[in-house]
Amino acid sequence: VSSENAPEFGRLLLHNRLTFDRVQLQALRRGLATVVPIQLIRLWSWRDLQERICGVPEVDLENLKRHTTYKNCTNANVHVGYMWEALESFTQKQRRAFLRFVWGRSSLPTVEKWERNFTVQLLSGTDDTRLPCSHTCFFTLDLPTFSSTEVCSAKLLYCISHCFAIDADGAAARSLNWDEDDED
Repeated sequence: VSSENAPEFGRLLLHNRLTFDRVQLQALRRGLATVVPIQLIRLWSWRDLQERICGVPEVDLENLKRHTTYKNCTNANVHVGYMWEALESFTQKQRRAFLRFVWGRSSLPTVEKWERNFTVQLLSGTDDTRLPCSHTCFFTLDLPTFSSTEVCSAKLLYCISHCFAIDADGAAARSLNWDEDDED
């Protein structure tokens, strides 16, 4: 690029940045139109559309609690209380990471779309050395019986920071800059 053709380069670069994904967006629009008429989509704000497609972006713990079942314990169990206290202390970003850990998704469904309850299964025997284990296909957390909220919080934070094996939102692939079209 020289000083003579810089304005033309800038114009072309701007045009490219504004239109490079047009084909993909048109394909997405056509696919969406097979499910919802385009005229109706125009009635929604982008936030409404995002919520209907992706779920609620804010992790509402009270809503999650209402949709939780318990195995080998009840919601009144002290160890279950440690987990909820830990989650209450988490930021929204950490709560979304928790959902990815236990479910492979980073948002909760809308109330009318809720199909599977979150299950907390308490493991026997107090053991602060174990880590929680998730079963994302079943939206289940195997929770060790930790000795305190602080231990439970630390173990959950470790898991949500280091485990990306199951990830329905694709965050792990994006963090590694994987391209679905790569051959190797």
